Amino acid sequence: MCLCSLSLFAQEQTQSEQESDIEVIDIIKKDTTTQSVMDNRLEGDKEALDNSFAITQHRQNYLLPYTYVSDPNSAGNVELSEENLDRNEAKFQVSTKFPLYLEEAGFDGVYFGFTLTSYWQLYNSEASKPFRETNYEPEVFWQETADYSILGYKFNTFQVGFNHMSNGQSGLQSRSWNRLFASIVFSDDDDIYYFKTWYRIPEDEKEDINDPTGDDNPDILDYYGRLEFGYGRKIGAFKMLALVRNNLDIDDNRGSIQLDFTYPISDRYEVLLQYFNGYGDSLIDYNRSQQRIGIGFQLLFL
Repeated sequence: MCLCSLSLFAQEQTQSEQESDIEVIDIIKKDTTTQSVMDNRLEGDKEALDNSFAITQHRQNYLLPYTYVSDPNSAGNVELSEENLDRNEAKFQVSTKFPLYLEEAGFDGVYFGFTLTSYWQLYNSEASKPFRETNYEPEVFWQETADYSILGYKFNTFQVGFNHMSNGQSGLQSRSWNRLFASIVFSDDDDIYYFKTWYRIPEDEKEDINDPTGDDNPDILDYYGRLEFGYGRKIGAFKMLALVRNNLDIDDNRGSIQLDFTYPISDRYEVLLQYFNGYGDSLIDYNRSQQRIGIGFQLLFL
């Protein structure tokens, strides 16, 4: 009787372990057939890599000929002041990447990315239509892709790397910081989920405000945030993308949200309506809460 009980217990235990293994496989499994909303974008990137003369989009590339901003900062340009600053301005972004090293016959490897975002006082004839602020973001990162699904969501890409962000100014107008970052993207048929976090590389304090060396913005994490979460969805031909940043400080919580709504007008371009609310719209405005709404066009991104 005792031996029979032990044998029965062993069989039940083995069956339970097998069922547990099956459950794990169901949660995380290799997936080469399921199509997700990111697949067309990634396939386009792969095709571009086969062309030695092509470069690919990194982030969005767009032109907003008209935006309205609630509380712009004039500190980024010596020709501007609070008196002659125009709340109506243009905004555009150019972002590209190319591989520095790729694994053999693969898409994974080391990339260089560069993003430029400019804020142009296009309608400010009084001040001779200057650029109020331009931000530059070079970065080097490792990108990894995999054909796996996790809880039904397809794993698309993982990136880890180094990012430098600066407004290219000197003296009191200078803003810059360096960080290490990691990001991941999941998607299904209609939805995209994006998560990014970073570690700021420490800098020495300035001896005085005119010191050309040292930290230009020691409290930037308190305003710009410590992580970013993105969610995108296709609704027919329409697409919506939300980006949320937060500083993770319960007592003094700050962050931002950006909403992009797009509709295709050709195989290459789409109309873009963009809304921003919070801190960090630009580096010169990193500690200034404001709202911006604008309309324009962008290269097809998804």
